Amino acid sequence: MENITSSQFALGTIISKFNVPKDMVEEINLSYDQAKNLTPHNDHLAGKIANEFDVKNILSKKVNNFFLLCFKDYLKQICKDLWHIELHAVWINDMKENEYNPFHYHTGPTDLGLSSVLFLKKPKSYGIEYSNPNTPANGRLEFGGGQQDPLSISQLRVDADVGELFIFPYTLLHGVYPFNGTNETRRTMSYNCSLHAPEYIKSIPFKILKSYVDAVSKKEIENVKILNNKD
Repeated sequence: MENITSSQFALGTIISKFNVPKDMVEEINLSYDQAKNLTPHNDHLAGKIANEFDVKNILSKKVNNFFLLCFKDYLKQICKDLWHIELHAVWINDMKENEYNPFHYHTGPTDLGLSSVLFLKKPKSYGIEYSNPNTPANGRLEFGGGQQDPLSISQLRVDADVGELFIFPYTLLHGVYPFNGTNETRRTMSYNCSLHAPEYIKSIPFKILKSYVDAVSKKEIENVKILNNKD
């Protein structure tokens, strides 16, 4: 019998997984644990989680640049590598037992954008599964594709490890199930970016575009340089 070979092609929404260096995870955790007077982000989020904080002011240039490169890699995978990326909101969720994140999608200044989930801490156990222990859900991140075709993958449930980063479009439904039986924290960081099509950037009058560039912070200007592969 001859060997059978095959290749696959997928249509629809793409979720990309990246591995973040251990030292970067440790840097983010340390910056967060040492930070004081962080701004609560709960009013902007769907989560039923007490500790959700804006962390844009405590992240290093290295961390911001890493996310930019990951977002850029995602756009390359979907053949949109000429689109412009603008970092938007970033926050950390410290999730405790019995808290949860209902299924939701993200929004931003533009209709199109990408979001992400980076795992920073994970409990040793998510506790007792009250039923169907062979299909665990406690503490899991789940994506819902909305595709009910019986021959398609309609949902993806992830038991992620620390350092794993998932990037996906704003519009993709996702949520996190509650867990129990532990005092340990499940910590994640989400970073959003807005997307601008090349045609939109080209349509902006030079004076307006220049005034925008002049108004952004030094950090954002450096990020733009990196996106354009400039020294």
